[in-house]
Parts: sequence; structure tokens; C-alpha cells
Amino acid sequence: MKTINLKKKAIPVLLTALILIAALCSGASAGSAGGAAAYLKMGVSARTLGMGEAFSAVADDASAAYYNPAGIGMLEKREFHTMHAMLSLDRKLDFANYVLPDPKRKGVWAVSWTRFGVDEIPETRVDGTGLPVLDANGNVRIFSYFSDVENNYSLTFGRKINEKRSYGGSLKLLTHSLFDADAKGFALDLGGRYKTNDKTHVGLVLKNLGASLKWSGSSTVTDTIPVTGVVGVSYQWKPRVLTALDLEKTGSEDFKAKFGVEGKINENIALRAGVNNKKLSVGAGFTSKEWHFDYAFYDEELGANQRISAGRRF
Repeated sequence: MKTINLKKKAIPVLLTALILIAALCSGASAGSAGGAAAYLKMGVSARTLGMGEAFSAVADDASAAYYNPAGIGMLEKREFHTMHAMLSLDRKLDFANYVLPDPKRKGVWAVSWTRFGVDEIPETRVDGTGLPVLDANGNVRIFSYFSDVENNYSLTFGRKINEKRSYGGSLKLLTHSLFDADAKGFALDLGGRYKTNDKTHVGLVLKNLGASLKWSGSSTVTDTIPVTGVVGVSYQWKPRVLTALDLEKTGSEDFKAKFGVEGKINENIALRAGVNNKKLSVGAGFTSKEWHFDYAFYDEELGANQRISAGRRF
């Protein structure tokens, strides 16, 4: 009987979600996917990255504010989550957020901050012939140093409708500072999460609705950020084995498939593996009372990376 219910409820939801995502994303800033604010697709949780970022239907910790804001509506305790990543090409990515349930049980709030950037970029110049300006020793002259920094400040609200349904949204303030120019913009994320039975959840997320960055200073252009749509399913095969599948569409890009599995050796140790758009990832987690620590190793277009994140639920 449970299998029949799953087919009757989950499959129509998934098909409807796929059609909605395709319709919204196909016309959203064609050709711009992966351009402006591309760091918003890089992930902020070592646990999630270890599972191939298949997390829209799982969404059961503080990082749900990033992956599916509906997930925080189910959280009953305060939670803090942080991550720092040293990426290739001197890139740095930091994330921190705090989840606070409403004492009157009317919803759950979260505040989040994401920073991505490259610091101490040397400023060089060219002369009238187009060649680099040299110093007295014949080396390329460095006039100063500057940074390329992007920030995302977000306020998230999630609410549990009943034991099966929750919804949520995030209002995001985006900033970008590059040399003598600055940009600002807003974006909206919306999410829903539905429990079809004791083992299965369905997630639906739309990210960066209405998002753009308007530049000031030396540049007055506006960068449009493409909409991302995600639909996913998670299934608890056994008490200690969780699997998840996400389908993601961003702008004019092709659909991306993400799959992950998390297996708990005991109450304190978990092992993870996943595939994110044909790229492999592995990870592990350790939980001690209120604290959790997670590690992930994964591939991306600019090379292999490692992430470490930590959090506390209290």
C-alpha cells in the first residue's frame, strides 16, 4: 500500500515540478548561467557536498536555509552552522548561519552570510605600446592590490503546516565589489517539502527569482542572475541509510542530476558518497552530543577541492 501511495503522490508532484522548473528557467537569462554570482551554486555544507549536493528533499539541518528554506520549518532547536573553504586559484568561500525557532511555534527564522572572493590581486598597467609597465629592476610594476569580493546576506523563514508539509522562503541581499566598482541586488528563494510516508520526502526549490546585480562606479551595467529550479526525492532505506536524488535546472543549462547516499556506522560516525553532474564526491561526519563536524572531497571544473564544516544544535 505504501508503494502505491508513493506513486500516486510523489510522481505527479515531480512531473509538475519538472514542467514548472523548465518553464521558469528556459527563459531566464539565456546564456548567463554560471556568470554573475556563480558562487551561489558552489554549496555551503560539507555534509551536503559529500552527498553530491542532493539535498533539496533532505533539508534537515541549518544548511537547509541555503538548499531548501522549507526544511528549517521542521527544525525544533536552535542551530549554528559554519564552513570555510580554501579553493584553487586563491579563491575563498565562507558561510555562516544561525537558525532560531519561534518560541510560539509559529515558524523558524534563519540569518545567513556567504562570502566569496579573491584578495590581494595585483594591479598592473600597460604603457602606450600596450606592454606592461616595468619597475627599475625590469619586473612588472605593481601599483596596488585590490580584492574581488561577493557577499550574500539572507533572511529565511520556514513554517511547518503539519507533520507532512512545510514551506519557506529566503530574501537575499547580494553585493559585489571589484576594484573601483560596486554592485547590489536582491533575490528570492522559495521552497516546499512534503513527506509522502515515513521513509520518503519530496522537495521543490526555486532560487534567485528576480535576481540581478546593478553596478555603480566605473561601470553602470546590470548583470542578470539566472533562476535555478530543483526537484528532489529522499528515501530512508534503513534506519541508518539515507539516499537522495535531485534534478536541477539553471537558466539555459541542461538538467543536472545529483545523487547521494549517507550511511551511519553508529550514532556518532557517518560515511557519504555522491555524484554531482557526473562528478564524484565522498565525505564523512562526526557527531558528539550537540556538535557535528563534516568533511567532503569532491571534483569541480577548476579541480578537486576539500571542505570542512561544523555546527551545533542546542
